[in-house]
Amino acid sequence: MASKRQRRNAAAQRHQPGLNTSASTSAVKAAPRLRQRAYRPPKDVTSPGGWTPTTAQQEYAPGALPRIRSAARDLAQNNPYASRAIAVLTQHAVGTGIRASVRGDDEFERAFEAWAGSTDADREGRLTLYGLQNLATRVMFEAGDALLIMREKRLADRLTLTLQVIDPEQLNSGAAPREAGNKNFQGVEVYPSGQIYGYHVRLRLDDSSSVFIPRRDAVHMLELLYPGQMRGIPRGAQALARANGVDQFMSTALARAKVEACLTAFVITDHPDDAGGLLGEPGDPDSGFLPPERLEPGLIVQLAPGEDVKVAQPPSSGGMADYVKIGLQSVAVAYGVTYDAISGDLEKVNFSSTKAGRLEFNRGIDSLRAHTIFPAVRRIIARFKEVFEANAARASDASVTLVAPGRESVEPLKDAQTLSLDLQMGVKTWAQAVRERGYDPDDQIRELADIAAKFADAGLVFKLSLGPVSIEAAVVDPDEDPDADPDAPGSTA
Repeated sequence: MASKRQRRNAAAQRHQPGLNTSASTSAVKAAPRLRQRAYRPPKDVTSPGGWTPTTAQQEYAPGALPRIRSAARDLAQNNPYASRAIAVLTQHAVGTGIRASVRGDDEFERAFEAWAGSTDADREGRLTLYGLQNLATRVMFEAGDALLIMREKRLADRLTLTLQVIDPEQLNSGAAPREAGNKNFQGVEVYPSGQIYGYHVRLRLDDSSSVFIPRRDAVHMLELLYPGQMRGIPRGAQALARANGVDQFMSTALARAKVEACLTAFVITDHPDDAGGLLGEPGDPDSGFLPPERLEPGLIVQLAPGEDVKVAQPPSSGGMADYVKIGLQSVAVAYGVTYDAISGDLEKVNFSSTKAGRLEFNRGIDSLRAHTIFPAVRRIIARFKEVFEANAARASDASVTLVAPGRESVEPLKDAQTLSLDLQMGVKTWAQAVRERGYDPDDQIRELADIAAKFADAGLVFKLSLGPVSIEAAVVDPDEDPDADPDAPGSTA
């Protein structure tokens, strides 16, 4: 006799669609469909060839990269919108330069500022460190990546560091690897483990020979988009054809507009064989009258009986503005800039849309700085620190904080009120606020102290309000206050 558990299992099986032999035919047919549910591959039935991506595997260095780079650089140099997009990205990413706020070693700070602000940093002797940052970043946006070579050079009794920006076209993809088992990915030599070993660089673009630059001596700037990537992809690569199409469309539309602007008049006559003749020929040999060939303002021409004038009116083209706007919006999205920044079209721009677009753009710039530009600058500073320590024959305990250029405020009054509230609540320090404006807090304090001293020397009071905190420099009279320090320029409260 079956137990209670066996009877319950048998009852449960009778209620399962796949096991109930007495189930209806529709229930049996529905079961396979439930078991076959899965993600379907993307399918485009509107295109003749459909949508058939080749593979999901990412290349270390895409084989089509040279052609993509050539197209991107051609547009950046000849297309006004692509050129503007590159300029906007460069100006916002580095602008006047990523600067270093040094603490803990005054001697190192003075040495670094002197080196970074002079053309000694440039191997070619033309740019400062900040100019080299701007150049390398622009090349990275335009061509996909940029390479800076760091070299140490001896001057008299000391070493100095020089930097040279290498065009990405100078990386030699045909050079043989220096180490057995390594591979050359378009000029980047890589260990079997995937670690970069160095770079094969041609001294000139027209030279097939190359020199090997170890990884330690090179700073490779590129936006990493997937693991294992060795070469950078130019900005706007997804819309290069669209940008070129907009440019060609505008040239074609301009040519058509010129044709549409042409005014052509035809003289229709009922007696073409009469002595009136054609335009440009004397109508009456005795009168010497010459019918005009061109229409001019205020011109009055008397036509003969049976003659009439018909003006040709070519059809006007429409939709040009809409096509150009949609095309430029696609280009702006691909480059990662706002539409109004590359087009200059501010017709329908308002405060809200400008602020929303700028916030999104600023997030992209902050991410680029944090993951691409700041690491490159830190490597340069670390290499300079090694040179400084070799010259000073001592170790340096300097700590460095990078300071990016400040951003202009869209709504200065409200932004200032928000900043004051953040300072009062303690969610942001004064030093953080100063760095956001693109200044070095230590330099700011020194300058404020110098200003306070000058105010005190002139018998004035200098007061700086920081929300609930105020810094006041007042004149102190030693005769009235015997406890005051006669050497102090003022007091701070």
